[in-house]
Amino acid sequence: MKRMLLCGVVFALFAVGPVFGAPVKIIFDTDMDSDCDDAGALACLHAMADAGEAEILATVCSARFKFSAPCVEAINRYHGRPDLPIGVPRGRETGAHQGSKYAETIAKEFPGKIKSYDGAPAAMEIYRKILAAQPDGSVTIVTVGDVTNMRDLLETKADGFSDLAGPELICKKVARWVCMGGRYPEHLDPKMFGNFKTDPQATVAAVRDWPGTIWFTGLGEEIMTGKCLRETPADNPARRVYELYLGKTPTRPSWDLVATLYAVRPDAKFWHLRTKGYNHIFENGTNQWREEPTKNHVLIELDADGEREVQKIVEELMCRPPKRPSKITPTG
Repeated sequence: MKRMLLCGVVFALFAVGPVFGAPVKIIFDTDMDSDCDDAGALACLHAMADAGEAEILATVCSARFKFSAPCVEAINRYHGRPDLPIGVPRGRETGAHQGSKYAETIAKEFPGKIKSYDGAPAAMEIYRKILAAQPDGSVTIVTVGDVTNMRDLLETKADGFSDLAGPELICKKVARWVCMGGRYPEHLDPKMFGNFKTDPQATVAAVRDWPGTIWFTGLGEEIMTGKCLRETPADNPARRVYELYLGKTPTRPSWDLVATLYAVRPDAKFWHLRTKGYNHIFENGTNQWREEPTKNHVLIELDADGEREVQKIVEELMCRPPKRPSKITPTG
């Protein structure tokens, strides 16, 4: 109980996020397998980092798909950040083995240092090393896939990076967890795809045990983006991801892009925050926003005007030319 009370104090101090004007320190956590919007979100994040709005600390995978990590590396390299830490979940078998319409092709057409899942380090090594090295209350984590790594981080023990166990390390270093998942006010269909259902046990545990505030978003269904990628260079891996996933369809909903934009620009005036109530997660990964009791959960919302504004912003960001591009010659 004392630990949770201390965390409450820490998060009250840092709930407004990093110091105004300073780049937001971001750990981007993605499955990078099931949908193309992960690639669009990562492209947006790089664009905001180029503009000095964000400092990307790591781009971690939550998926065990063999080629997710190489796909992430290809996008990082295109945007001039080939050495960003990338980790993958190890340990407990979750049963989450999704395929991908694009990740293997990207890995083979844009080969890098990481060839497959087996060539990437453990996500928890990346998380603990990076969090331990950052200033207190400075890090934003944005998850745009399943939340396996959040549950695993909570379960970590003291190690060579920090003498703090997972909950205490989170309490000390993390300012925000922005979580893309669920639908609101409820998502009760167990057959419909959703990030919370990929590893439902992790979702239940992470949301239940997280020692600070969680900002949830399910926005993006009506925000269609990606058309401009067709006008970007052929060596842009994000363009290729959208081509492989969509075929002739020009656009895709922007779930992950919205979450990433909020993570970097939480003070934009078009966001509306619901602070009353909490996100109830059922055992099968479905969810329901309940008005009582109020917990340390925040629901991010947009009105119609806000959706239109966000659509313009993320469309421009995902297609913005890299500030320091790495020349890539696709092999395919």
